[in-house]
Amino acid sequence: MKVNQIEKQEFMSLVYQDTDRFLKAIMAPEAFIVQKFYPSAEILNFRKQVFENGLKTDPSWHPLYDSCPDYHRLHDNYPKAYVKQKMHAFYFHGWYEHNKSKFEYFREIFQIKNFLAGLPENEFIECKPTSGYIARVNIHHYPRGGGYQAEHIDPVGLHAQIQTLVVASQFGGDFSSGGLYARTTANSDKFFIDEFTTPGDLIVISPGIHHGVAEIDPEENYQWEINDGRWMILPIIVASDYPNPNAIKPAQVVHN
Repeated sequence: MKVNQIEKQEFMSLVYQDTDRFLKAIMAPEAFIVQKFYPSAEILNFRKQVFENGLKTDPSWHPLYDSCPDYHRLHDNYPKAYVKQKMHAFYFHGWYEHNKSKFEYFREIFQIKNFLAGLPENEFIECKPTSGYIARVNIHHYPRGGGYQAEHIDPVGLHAQIQTLVVASQFGGDFSSGGLYARTTANSDKFFIDEFTTPGDLIVISPGIHHGVAEIDPEENYQWEINDGRWMILPIIVASDYPNPNAIKPAQVVHN
């Protein structure tokens, strides 16, 4: 897989001024690593705050209705999950006043998604689930000792032409093996991406390619209460859990 390591200003110019070439590269598929999209220290501090708040409150799960609060959840190969995974995940929602600063911080990414969809730049950011689609900031913590996400394909649609992953951990420091991989075709070899990144970088790939997170340092003991392992932040637009015939869910894929 071709990986384009690119500065933020050049990336933004490519997206907004040479859109067709950018989308062609994404569909090839190629990956983009936008270096220093956010300051590393700010992203690591954000991770620290999220982690510490997770230790102070009980994990739970809530369907994505208008009553859905912010919450965090311990995923452990839940049998009914669309994609099997073992991780600690945090979910923040844009319609809550207390989250305005978080969504303002990641607004550029949401605006890129909306631009590519031909929508108003702030579409979805403050929508409630009854609107059909909402903006979320998800944080995934894959602890050492086998945190992972099974290989899968994410929905590709008007509001999801790119997958955007903000790097929030250091390969070789926070973890030493496993991590994000993608395949250029369904049967090609895994291409591992994390080793090319540092905290604050933005990874951009097509959601429609095969990708996953290989087990993180599987020889270690699994302890989600320790702030290391692999972290990533996903500013995403997703379908709510209200009935929607057009909503498509992620699909796990299995290799023989």
